[in-house]
Amino acid sequence: MERRFRVNSPAVASEIIEGEAVIMNLKSGVYFSTSQVGSLLWSWIEQGHTVSAMVHELSGTSEAGREVVEQTVARFIAQLLEHDLIRELAPDAPVPLLGAPPLPAGTVFAPPVLEVYTDMQDLLLLDPIHDVDETVGWPSPKPPEESVA
Repeated sequence: MERRFRVNSPAVASEIIEGEAVIMNLKSGVYFSTSQVGSLLWSWIEQGHTVSAMVHELSGTSEAGREVVEQTVARFIAQLLEHDLIRELAPDAPVPLLGAPPLPAGTVFAPPVLEVYTDMQDLLLLDPIHDVDETVGWPSPKPPEESVA
């Protein structure tokens, strides 16, 4: 059975800029960065490629062998799942007719790194339309509602 994943939209927004994938989880306010093999894997996930197709393509760029590539890709996918950035597709989900994922010339396998940033979490979690009050300055978070006992 071929494992495939999809980006957890609409809670996750991303863009690849000059080989770096910048990924934002709009629910948690945490954003992420990955480049080289990590951004390649991210784009392949966006395109709907299977894990085995990704591993197959990357195995040819690694001297370490298929088993190491397979374990490394599995760890990277586990990180993406842990941060709720992707979701596994059901086995009976329609499968797009895709060939092998495109491998950029000169790709050399190196373990992908997912950088995690929480420094702007409070700002990213503000909802400028709903979570504001009447104070001057915008956006200002609404004070928490008092619970009625």
